[in-house]
Amino acid sequence: DRRLGTELSDHAKRHGAGGIFHTDELPAYGVTEEEVDALRDAVDADEEDAVAIVAASPEVADGAIEAAAERAAVAIEEVPEETRGANEDGTSGYLRPLPGAARMYPETDVPPVDLDPTEVETPELLTEKVERYQSEFSLGAGLAEQVAYGRRMALFERAVETGADPTFVAGLVESTVTELRRDDVPVENLDDEHFLGVIALVTDGELAKEGVNDVMTLLAENPDLSAEEAVEEAGLSGVGDEEVREAVVEVVERNEEQVEEEGMGAFSGLMGECMGSLRGKADGDLVSQLLREEIQKHA
Repeated sequence: DRRLGTELSDHAKRHGAGGIFHTDELPAYGVTEEEVDALRDAVDADEEDAVAIVAASPEVADGAIEAAAERAAVAIEEVPEETRGANEDGTSGYLRPLPGAARMYPETDVPPVDLDPTEVETPELLTEKVERYQSEFSLGAGLAEQVAYGRRMALFERAVETGADPTFVAGLVESTVTELRRDDVPVENLDDEHFLGVIALVTDGELAKEGVNDVMTLLAENPDLSAEEAVEEAGLSGVGDEEVREAVVEVVERNEEQVEEEGMGAFSGLMGECMGSLRGKADGDLVSQLLREEIQKHA
């Protein structure tokens, strides 16, 4: 009947054809009775049979004919399970088949696209990133995993691209932040520019690593400050090697008797005193080196 013809046409349209003609509605649309008779003869159809015609490219026509034929066969057996849309005249029309059990929400109205895997750039897996951080940046397994899976992974990669020490940067964005958070420092106020500013100052030797916690704390509590302003306000501007040496010499001379008695045994206590005197203005490695030299002179 006419409704079935519309159903078959809807299925054909879903496969790219403009629709179908069928002999129940012909001759019409410019198709003559002689042409209809010739079509029936070509497919050996009698007067009770209906013949469908699809005008399209061979590939589209084949798909449309197959879809219409399948729908006709199903109609003989049962009401098909399919998604239908409402028409203005109160009837409904075919939209798409119901999804099967294996469906993972594909868009059934859009034909699938075959992709060439060689044209798709696959992202680096997190497990691969962990391995790369270990091999490329010499990070320990635990720290590499923390950074790769952490929320500041992109910041880490951005920082090391500037030439910053990867181990220092990894420790800053993970261990230092965790330590500050435990001390109730509002680390959520810190943004990427705060971190990058501090990293640049350390890399350029303008801020000792020992002063980083104080500067990060100040930035977290005063996020409008720049890293340079925080260093200045904290009184942690870096000092030259000679100033560091003077501070170390002063500590050693103040404890000269202990140094003479204990030699290098006095190192640990004096190291703490030196760092306290410099208040995070000098790198610990430099202080350690100069202190050893001065102890050897006075021992």
